[in-house]
Amino acid sequence: MIEEWDEVKHEVKLMVGLLSAFHDDLSAAENSGALTRSQIAFVKLVVDWALGTAVRIEQARTDATKDETAEEGTTG
Repeated sequence: MIEEWDEVKHEVKLMVGLLSAFHDDLSAAENSGALTRSQIAFVKLVVDWALGTAVRIEQARTDATKDETAEEGTTG
């Protein structure tokens, strides 16, 4: 079961990294001066979603790890 959890943590780390890169790429496009106001509004919305998703994923992972640690402490 530990191997599966390690795989989950690895995949979550990859996803958060991808969301971070996505955020950086869209922010660069937003700041390029080449987008219209409506395009910038769209980019800002998507960037907020990506950042918010990454933060929620990391918080959920942290919470899950805390639960796992607490459970190990009570059974040991």
